[in-house]
Amino acid sequence: MSDDVFESSVVATGLLADFSTAGAISWNGVQLARTLSWLTGEQRPEVLLAVALCLRAQESGSVCLPIDDLQPPPEKLAWPDREGWLSMLADSPLVAVGDQPEANQRPLRLVDRQLYLERNWQSEERVRIALTSRISLPPPPVCPEQLNDAFEQARSLATSGPVLTTAQRDAVRTSISSWTSVIAGGPGTGKTTTIAQLLRVLDNLVTTRTSVALASFTGKAAARMQESLDASLAGSELRGPAWQHLQVRPATTLHALLGARPGGHMTRNAGNPLPHDLLIIDEMSMVSLDLMAALMAALRPTTRLVMVGDPHQLSSVDAGAVLADIVSAGLPMSSGDPQSAITELTDSHRFTGPIQELAEAIQAARTDDALDLLRSGGTELAWIDVDPDPQMLASIEPLARQIMVQGQEMVSAARQGRSEQALIAMDAHRLLCAHRHGPYGVGGWSRAVEAEIRKAVPGYARTGEWYLGRPLLITRNAPDLQISNGDTGVVVLIDDQIQVALSSGDQPRLRSPWLLDSSETMHAMTVHKSQGSEYNSVTVVLPATGSPLLTRELFYTAVTRAQKHVRILGSAEAIAQAINTPARRATGLGRRLNR
Repeated sequence: MSDDVFESSVVATGLLADFSTAGAISWNGVQLARTLSWLTGEQRPEVLLAVALCLRAQESGSVCLPIDDLQPPPEKLAWPDREGWLSMLADSPLVAVGDQPEANQRPLRLVDRQLYLERNWQSEERVRIALTSRISLPPPPVCPEQLNDAFEQARSLATSGPVLTTAQRDAVRTSISSWTSVIAGGPGTGKTTTIAQLLRVLDNLVTTRTSVALASFTGKAAARMQESLDASLAGSELRGPAWQHLQVRPATTLHALLGARPGGHMTRNAGNPLPHDLLIIDEMSMVSLDLMAALMAALRPTTRLVMVGDPHQLSSVDAGAVLADIVSAGLPMSSGDPQSAITELTDSHRFTGPIQELAEAIQAARTDDALDLLRSGGTELAWIDVDPDPQMLASIEPLARQIMVQGQEMVSAARQGRSEQALIAMDAHRLLCAHRHGPYGVGGWSRAVEAEIRKAVPGYARTGEWYLGRPLLITRNAPDLQISNGDTGVVVLIDDQIQVALSSGDQPRLRSPWLLDSSETMHAMTVHKSQGSEYNSVTVVLPATGSPLLTRELFYTAVTRAQKHVRILGSAEAIAQAINTPARRATGLGRRLNR
């Protein structure tokens, strides 16, 4: 492409210029629209606007652009008439119409008045077809009497731990009796306990070697899954090598399981499927549409797939809301079977007080109840009604004092080589932000926290990059070092050598800092990055009203990261907007599965 043509592809005119100036489309969208115009000859401004809007929808997490549900912003923009707009799109050389395969693939597709980038349509279609095909299969052959006997054997071998609820037992039966199932529930509802019982029962039921894979979206979530599962199995005689028939592999990331390579290529696919008999995926809400499509392509039809997660949490960073779509659509155990393969666990074993009540009020959009709970205070909830600014941290006395004490304990342990205690101190409190940048973002708040710790700890953060007590967040997978994106750690001194202690169950993993080329200081973290983790206490920084990230799912996810105490920094208006604004991700998967 010549320089002149390239220049024209990034210069907006007419409708594209107006919508770009108003912030309704991005420059990436403008460039895509102009490039496709040059390649195909499509010149109509309304069609090119739809292209840019479609990319903006993807950047916001949506899979498609629902023409009928578009809500024009208050700016005075010349929005096209919808019926005429749809006619132009249907007539465009850029757009394939309907859900039938095209001989000549086009960059966009219009289905049921929703406009897709073709890649997103293909991913959604692959997931839909794969799920529908799995449902159409005859269910796994399971003898009810033998299943009951396996339950009794598992119960007798579990020498400690909570007694399973009826819903948990139903989830185990469903997961064994269907090829595809979902165990849904919020934090503390016993999802891991249910998985442990599923493995015990299956081990008693099968008579041949059975391969089991455990996976989650991030390394941190996979490690947490393994730790929780080990704890749930600790009261059983069946641990690790003691399994009779199961071969349970250590939990890993989905990307590692699928053999992800640069460029999005997976070594596991339809021609080289996963060899496992059972695959359990935790934190399914974090799985994007593209990753789900890759997984379904690599899954044998007769591999049991158990998806575990909370459909009310934040969805993946990338486009899609797979778990929420499946739960909303419903999932039969097999074709024509009225019984659902989705089990929702609702009894919380972790929360019984104000934190649980606040989470339930957020989830049910009961704004007044949530505000009343926050106003009541107590030992578990605190609310500081401010427009948060990192420059005011020192004046928020309870938070500043907590940060100083946490910093003192973390640095003291790091300097003494007590890596486990340093990690415990790091996770005692976590500051969570909706944004990465700006006055409500991780960057500013992280610097403000470091300044407070400097006041309390002489010499802190003054000895180069790898100063003792520096908390870290790993930002890239390094499988050869057994390091995953999302891992957290602390710089410590071990035998006069600077090391990074990474969280890993009871025994921290020690790595040389000189091997870590992708890490950042973590005095604060985004709510998205915190998924799959728990902390004793959290402080949630809510942005001002008008932020597109201020949603019910974000607020619910942030609050439910805490075990003992939640502090909210934000105005009543921001809290109300968050609770009353469900995340709107446009997809077609749930509707089409339901149909």
